[in-house]
Amino acid sequence: MSESGDLMRVLLLTFFHGLGHVVRTARVGSALVDAGAEVLVGTAEPARHIMTARGLDSFPLTELPPFPPREPGEEPPPPPDGRIRLADPEYLTTCLAEERAAIAEFRPDMVVSDFRVTGAVSAALEGVPAAWIVNSGFFEFPFPQVLRDVVPQLIELGVPEETARRVLGDVLYIPDWSRFDPLSGIASRESGAALGSLAEIRHVGPVLKEAPDRAPSRAEARKRLGVDADVPLVYVSLGGTAQGYGSLTTIASLLGSVPAHTVLVTGPNIPPERLPAHTADTVLAYTEDSMAWTRAADLVVTHGGHTSTMEALCLGTPLLALPGHAEQEWNASRAVSLGTGEILPADAVADAFLPTVTRLLDDQGLARRAREVGEALADRDGAAELASHVLAFASLSALARGAS
Repeated sequence: MSESGDLMRVLLLTFFHGLGHVVRTARVGSALVDAGAEVLVGTAEPARHIMTARGLDSFPLTELPPFPPREPGEEPPPPPDGRIRLADPEYLTTCLAEERAAIAEFRPDMVVSDFRVTGAVSAALEGVPAAWIVNSGFFEFPFPQVLRDVVPQLIELGVPEETARRVLGDVLYIPDWSRFDPLSGIASRESGAALGSLAEIRHVGPVLKEAPDRAPSRAEARKRLGVDADVPLVYVSLGGTAQGYGSLTTIASLLGSVPAHTVLVTGPNIPPERLPAHTADTVLAYTEDSMAWTRAADLVVTHGGHTSTMEALCLGTPLLALPGHAEQEWNASRAVSLGTGEILPADAVADAFLPTVTRLLDDQGLARRAREVGEALADRDGAAELASHVLAFASLSALARGAS
C-alpha cells in the first residue's frame, strides 16, 4: 500500500492517437476513484481534456505524431528501417524516462497500461506490478510486430532481456467476454509465448465510457441530441486516428443519398474541411456523446474499433463495419457472428456502401436481433470489475513484498 497508508495509488498510462484507448482509460480511472483509489493518468497532451472532463489528474506523455490522412487506395509509406514506428529508439527512450519519473514521484501500487508498450517495462524497472488493457485482436495485429521490433530495441537500449520480454507485465485485462474475444482465436506464435509470461489473464467485460445499463433510452438519447423521434438515423465514425480517411472520403459524398439523417464524426485528426464534398446532414470533428449517438441511431457505420463495436453491441444498434486492418476485422466479426451487422471490405465500399446501408436500414429482423443482444449484454460493467481486481491484485502484491 502507498506510504500514506490510506489510499491505493494506481498510475494509468494510455496510448494515443486512437480515442478508444484514451476513453477506455478515462473510464477505468473513474471506476478506480469510485472504488477508493488515488489515480494519476499519463497521456498525450491533446487527450488530457478527456481526463479533465472525468475529474482525473493527468500529466503529459510524449507520443508519436498521428498518421497523416491517406487518400483512397493510397498505401502508407514503409518505415525507413522496416520496423513499426513504436520501435523508434528515441521514442522508446523518452517513454521510459517519462514513465519511470512519474512512477518514482507518484509511487503507485500498480501501473495499468492501455497499449502503452513501455508501461509495464517501466513499472518492472521500478519494482511495481503492472497490467495491460487490450482486446485479444491486438495479438494478431500489431502485437507480433511489437515483439519483433520493440522488444529487441528495448534490449539494445539497456533494458534487461527478461524485463523487456515481459512487456505485458503481470496481468492482462481483456475488455470483452470470452465468447466474443476468445484466446483460442489467437494464431500468432509470438503472442502465444508472450501470454505465457503472465500471472493472470482476465476477461472483465466491455469497458465503455459509461456502464451500458446507465445509458439513456433511444427516445431519451434522441431528445438530448435534438433528433426527431421518427426520423431514421445513421451515425458514422471511423475512429480517432486518420487511418480511416480513405473510406471516409469515399462515403462522405454518398451520405446525402442515404434514406436517413446522417451524422458524420471525422475524428480529431481529420478536420471536417478535409471533406469538402461531404453530403452528411451533421458533421462533427469530435463528440463526447458517442454512446448517446450510438443508442439513438438505427445504424452505426464504424471502422471496427473495439470500443465502437462493443458500444453498438451493448446498446443494441446494428452496425456496418468498414475495417482497415486485421484487428478491426476481428472486432467486427464478433458482431457479425451474432447477426447484428455486416462487414464491407475496403475494395467494395465505393460500389456497395449505399445499397448496403439502405438494405440494413430496412431490415427489421436485424434491428430486433441487435436489441436482443443489447438487452443480454447491458447488465455488466467491465470498468468496475477491472478496478476491483486491480486493487485486490495491488494489495496482495504489496503484502507479498512486505513479507519478503
